[in-house]
Amino acid sequence: MSVEKDRISKKQLAFFTIQTAIGEGALTVPYSVYSEASMDGWISMLLAGFASHLAIILIWMICRTYPKKTMIEFLPQMAGKFAGHLISVLYIIYFIGIASVVLMNYCRIINAWIFPTTPKWVIMTLMMVTSYYLAKEKLKIIARFETLVSILLIIIIILIIFPFSKGNPLYIFPIGQSGLSNMMKGMREAVITLAGFELLLMVYPQVKGKDGEILKTMLISYTFVTLFYVIIILSCFMFFSPLELKIIPEPVLYMLKAFSFRIVERSDLLFLSLWVVIVMTSIVNYVFLASTGITQILKIDNSSKVTLLVVAVCLLLALLPHNFLFISKLNKWFSYFALVMIYLIPIPLLLMTILRGRRKAIE
Repeated sequence: MSVEKDRISKKQLAFFTIQTAIGEGALTVPYSVYSEASMDGWISMLLAGFASHLAIILIWMICRTYPKKTMIEFLPQMAGKFAGHLISVLYIIYFIGIASVVLMNYCRIINAWIFPTTPKWVIMTLMMVTSYYLAKEKLKIIARFETLVSILLIIIIILIIFPFSKGNPLYIFPIGQSGLSNMMKGMREAVITLAGFELLLMVYPQVKGKDGEILKTMLISYTFVTLFYVIIILSCFMFFSPLELKIIPEPVLYMLKAFSFRIVERSDLLFLSLWVVIVMTSIVNYVFLASTGITQILKIDNSSKVTLLVVAVCLLLALLPHNFLFISKLNKWFSYFALVMIYLIPIPLLLMTILRGRRKAIE
């Protein structure tokens, strides 16, 4: 009875997914995709969104075969004990790694735009302490909180759409000027920004609803996420010239800084104050997924201590000496890792699921 009570609704799954996928990448993705695909970066994001929908279907096909088990529980049964635990550990490392990368990028931006003299360890510690108090709770409590704060996305979208009135749509023409190969490179840059749907491997058993309804919820959620990023990219591409985009690592903030309202003079700071909450929820979700995985693989009862350990590891990794060039290289390397973990690994897992089903049918 308590298990049923702790399950989340399809609506809560949608907001949990959106909050996982939308994070610090909202500020840097226009620069990332432009560096590879030029003014066709928005097409690269659409291609990445299409790929994410295919990956969601693959992961859903795996999860529906084991509807009452998380990835940690069904992988040993599917791939064997050793291989199953190895893949599980890789996913846990991935969850911790992406939380650390998000924290590192968050600190760099906050340090540069709001608190330039505040030590990085202070900014990171405050974020992770706050994240811990939410991440140690049950999924339903986290999902409820994220459903509540998702209203902030409406304000963020309004702020992003406003510069369209001052932009020049001719900047994005001719469409397809960069070529397909560059669009595919830009798509690679967009992959890490759209990461988040892999959460289904861990939360599927805790979602109320039929299999088809869960799939529909995930696809709709990622359609929203993809369009959200496309709007951000187009807004920046129309506002800045190609020459300007080459030298602006956070074009969203520079764009918003140019606008002021009667009540709010610095709209970029308003955006950042809302963005901090969105980043926190993304970190919380990955910390929760990592700690849940560790708890299940080691069969530990006290999940709050495991969550504290994950938070400490993320903080230590993010505090390693680094600069802007190091973070850029790390983001590129991690995009390859994300490609493997959320796009490539599900393919052999699905094949093993299908083969296992056929063997059962023959037997």
